[in-house]
Amino acid sequence: MPKRLSRRLSAAMDFVPAGCFPADIGSDHAWLPIHLVASGKVNYAMAIDNKMGPYLRMKGNVEEAGLGNRIVTLLSDGIKDIRPDVDCLILCGIGGLLACEILESHPEKLSNIQTIVVDPHRDLVAVRKRVSELGYHIADEEMVLEDHVYYSIIRFEKGAPKKPYTNNELAFGPKLMEKNTSVYRDWLSDLKKKLGKLLNEKLSKQRRDIYLQTYRAVAAELGEDPRPNEDN
Repeated sequence: MPKRLSRRLSAAMDFVPAGCFPADIGSDHAWLPIHLVASGKVNYAMAIDNKMGPYLRMKGNVEEAGLGNRIVTLLSDGIKDIRPDVDCLILCGIGGLLACEILESHPEKLSNIQTIVVDPHRDLVAVRKRVSELGYHIADEEMVLEDHVYYSIIRFEKGAPKKPYTNNELAFGPKLMEKNTSVYRDWLSDLKKKLGKLLNEKLSKQRRDIYLQTYRAVAAELGEDPRPNEDN
């Protein structure tokens, strides 16, 4: 039985459409493709990594799970060698900017891609903006708290947004704003506290203005006083 998925990867698995043909980029241990196939959610998958160590590890795990004939393991860089019938990309456990670069480096490979599931550890604004510019919209987003870290898992679907995302939607995630879960509000509260502390430090005017603008946007999203202590 394959290793139990983390809360973060479980949320990513939930976003993978049933019956699709996914390619997991930067697969590392290949736990996600193994679970997807072993559970019957998908029939076949690709597990791709560009480093020999992770490649050998994921290949061993796939073979141990008895799924070598249903999961293609590949030592390759990004999406350049995905099969033409792959219709779902998964990019988990990598930085947001790197995820964007991987997708933008081979736009011709996106022609058959209907779904992109991404779990950016940082640079969420860039991910929401740049992936939408590739012709996808945010169909869903979930925030989970695991080991004291907040993770956002985003599912993009083919088709441009009906209208450009606002700055707040890019910053907070339109679907997270709609759901307004307790985890999301806890994340906002923690962010507000961090920004408040930063505003009490010596900062350049440019940096202070950026932090202050962000602080006020976070406070407004929480429905709280938009004035930090120093403004009172």
